[in-house]
Amino acid sequence: MQIAYPRDECSFQFSSVDFCDEKHLTAIKSAIAVREPDFGEKYILLSIPEGLPAFFQHSLVAIDVTTGVVYPVPIDGYSGVTDAEGYAKNAGKLKYNLHSNKVCISGAIIVHRMIENGNFCFFLAGDRFVGHHTPYMDP
Repeated sequence: MQIAYPRDECSFQFSSVDFCDEKHLTAIKSAIAVREPDFGEKYILLSIPEGLPAFFQHSLVAIDVTTGVVYPVPIDGYSGVTDAEGYAKNAGKLKYNLHSNKVCISGAIIVHRMIENGNFCFFLAGDRFVGHHTPYMDP
């Protein structure tokens, strides 16, 4: 697990998402076993359900198929656009492809109890995702 921003073990600092728990590791191992690269030439972009299904939230990681190293996007999760009370009616949409290191999320991102609606793009650059700034990127 490669978290190149402030962290607590396998989580971004102050995040409730533990990328090394059984649920996340099982999803990551399964993706490596059955999927081909679909992002940035050598990565699998994996969306992992978080919390209750009714909230439509997923965390997002890139898995290097050559090394097995996992790079989480610096968010707790994403979903569809949320209403005034913070509820999503559907899943967020991802836009990415095999020949680019850019992934864009259309919907809402959740970061340390903050929800932001819109379109957000992140780029895998070296050992971290950059692009749309989230509080998890702060030193």
